[in-house]
Amino acid sequence: MNIQTPYFLIDKEELEKNVNTFSNALQKYWPNSIFSYSVKTNSLPWVLEFMHSKKIRAEVVSDEEYQLSKLCGFSDDQIVYNGPIKGNDQLESALKGKAIINIDSEHELMYILENYHLVSDNIGVRVNVPTHIFKKEDIGYEEDGFRFGFSDETGRLEKVINDLKKVGISKFGLHFHVNSVSRSNDVYSSISKYAKNIINKYQLAPSYIDIGGGFFGGLPTKPSAESYIATIREELEDVVDINTTKLIIEPGSAIIGSCVELYSSVLDLKETQNVEIVTTDASRLHIDPLWKKQNYFYRIEKMGNESLNSGKDKLICGYTCMDHDRIMKLDKEVSVAAGDQIIFEKVGAYSITLGGPFIRYYPKVLVKEENDYLIVRDEMNVGDYYSLHRSKTYRGIKNDQK
Repeated sequence: MNIQTPYFLIDKEELEKNVNTFSNALQKYWPNSIFSYSVKTNSLPWVLEFMHSKKIRAEVVSDEEYQLSKLCGFSDDQIVYNGPIKGNDQLESALKGKAIINIDSEHELMYILENYHLVSDNIGVRVNVPTHIFKKEDIGYEEDGFRFGFSDETGRLEKVINDLKKVGISKFGLHFHVNSVSRSNDVYSSISKYAKNIINKYQLAPSYIDIGGGFFGGLPTKPSAESYIATIREELEDVVDINTTKLIIEPGSAIIGSCVELYSSVLDLKETQNVEIVTTDASRLHIDPLWKKQNYFYRIEKMGNESLNSGKDKLICGYTCMDHDRIMKLDKEVSVAAGDQIIFEKVGAYSITLGGPFIRYYPKVLVKEENDYLIVRDEMNVGDYYSLHRSKTYRGIKNDQK
C-alpha cells in the first residue's frame, strides 16, 4: 500500500474481535450488564460510530465528550456520564434523557439533590477506593491515594448515601473504577471485595455496580475478558442478585489498543560518538503522549536501501526538534536504512486523539476492512491549524472589573 507516512491504521476485524470477546464474557457470566466504551481512550468519531453500531454505550467524562457522543449517534440513555467536571446544563439534559450519571463531586451532588424529581434508577455514586486493599505491585498513587469518588473512611460516602435517601433516592448504583499498574485479576478481586463490604455495611441493593475499566485486551499472554468478569461475579454474586443488579464495565484500551498501528518512515541516519541517530517522520507524541512507555511492539519493513552499519546501537527518534523525543533504542545488530518503515503496533489507546498538533500536525487515520482501506481522518494541514487557532474576529471582551 503506497501511502505517505506517517499514518495510523485501524484493523476493523481485530477491533470487532476485541468487542466480541468482552460481549461474550458478559453474556456468559453476567448477562444483565451494560458494556460501555471509554471515549477518552480514543475519541475518533469513526471509532465512536463503530461502537454505536455494535450497541455499546459511550462512557464520557466531560460535557464535550457527551456532545460528541450525541453527534456520533448515541442517545442520552446510551451514555454513561462520569467525572467530577459535569456542567449543570449537561447534567439537566442527562437527567431528563435517562443517561447513567455517576456522582463524583460536591457540586453535582447538590444539583442532583435539588432536582431529585428528575431521577429514576440512573444515578450512581463513585466510591473512593482506598489503596491499602491492593498489593503494592498492582497500583500507583499509594502515598496520596486515588483522586476520584467519595471516601467511606472519612465518613463522606455515608453522608452522600444518607442525603440521597432523604430526598427519596433509595435506588442507586455504585461506581468503583480505579487505575492499576498490573491490570491483574487480583485488582478486580480486591475492588469487588471492597464493593461487597460497602454493600453489606450500608445494607444496599444497588441498581448497578460499575466496576470501571483498566482491563487488558488483545494480548493472549494476559488475563482474558472471561477471567475478569468471572472474578468479579465470584466475589459479588453472594451480595447482589445478578438478575436485578446490572454490572457496568468501561473498557477502553482493551478494545482499541491492540488493533491500531502507526506507520512511520526513516528520514535520516547519522552517527554520533555514542549511538546512531535514526530520525523518523513520526513522534513519541503520536504513540506515547504521556511519556511513560518503556518499550514498544514494533516491526521494520525494509525498502532495499543500504544501511549505515556504524556498529552502534540505533536511537530511534521523532521528527520534533525536542531532544527528549526519543522513542526507543535498538541493538547495534539491527539494520535500519533511510526509507525503511518502522511500524509501531498496538498503539490505539491514548494516541490518535491525545497527542497534539505540535510542529507537525495530526496524521491521517485509515481503517482496514478485509482488503479495502478507508480514510476516516485526513491529515491536518496548515490551513486547518490556522483556522483552529485563530479567532475569526479578534474580538474584545468587556472588562467589568473596577
